Amino acid sequence: MIKEKSVRLIAAVLILALVFALYGCYGSARVADDEIALQIKLDIKEDIGLLVVNYTANGISHSGGVSNANKSLLKHGEIITCTLSKQDFDNQENIENMSVKFEIITEYVDPNYENIYPAEYTKPLEAIDLKVNYGNSYNITISGDKSNGYKAVSES
Repeated sequence: MIKEKSVRLIAAVLILALVFALYGCYGSARVADDEIALQIKLDIKEDIGLLVVNYTANGISHSGGVSNANKSLLKHGEIITCTLSKQDFDNQENIENMSVKFEIITEYVDPNYENIYPAEYTKPLEAIDLKVNYGNSYNITISGDKSNGYKAVSES
């Protein structure tokens, strides 16, 4: 009797963990009212060192990026959430049209604020335009490989 209850409890915990894991990977990001979230799926053929994100809206440009603190590569198939706050846009109330341009750094290089990386590792993508509003999440898929190039597409 106790063994059967233990098995049921373990099974319930595993199912609950699976549901939360799948929601975390495929559910929409929780976004504050003063944020814009970019959910970026790396549908690429190999792992990469860094992902640089350059964005412009309402005449304001910023740059940021994503890498792993332990210097490991970003995995192909990974979903990265990049959150932009109202402060990034000088607290402007409305952001409608935003241009986002990614750069993939194919090997790990220590990140820097100038986003200057070796040319042989830097693969720029064409910019994509998004109609965005605070409080929303937008899905972007990056596909391709370092030999043939990469492409970003808005799924929203």
